Amino acid sequence: MTDLLIGGLPLPPALIALIRAGRWVPPPCERVYLDVFGAEPDHPYFYDLPDMKRQNEFWQRSGTEDVYGSPVEGRSVGIEPSLSIVIGDLGPDMPIALDYRATSTVPRVLHLRFSGSPEWVHIASSVEELISRLYGDDP
Repeated sequence: MTDLLIGGLPLPPALIALIRAGRWVPPPCERVYLDVFGAEPDHPYFYDLPDMKRQNEFWQRSGTEDVYGSPVEGRSVGIEPSLSIVIGDLGPDMPIALDYRATSTVPRVLHLRFSGSPEWVHIASSVEELISRLYGDDP
C-alpha cells in the first residue's frame, strides 16, 4: 500500500486500509467510548480521506495555544498541530489525533477531553492498538 500523506505526515497503513474498506466508523456501543476515551460521545465522527485532508488543512496550521497544546505536568501531554493528524472527533471540541512528535512511523493516539480544563490524553500507543480497543478482533 502506497504512503498517503496528510500535511506531509504518513497516515498509518492500518488506518488507510480501514478507511478504504469503509470500516473506520464510530462504534455503535457508547460503553466503548468510555472505556477507550474516558468520555461520552456527542455525535462522534471518524473522518474519511477527503474529510481528513480538509480538516487537517486548518488544523496543521493552528498554533499550539489555539488547540490547548501546551503540556501540563501530570494532566495533559499537549499536542503540536503541525506534527499531528486529526482523524476524527467524539463531538464538538473533542478531536482524536495522531501525534508524531516522538516518531514519524508509529504515532501515538491522543484525545482532547475536558475535565474542568482541556486535557490532551494518551489513548493508544499506535493506530493498531486504537483499532483493537475500538473494534476488538473484528474491525
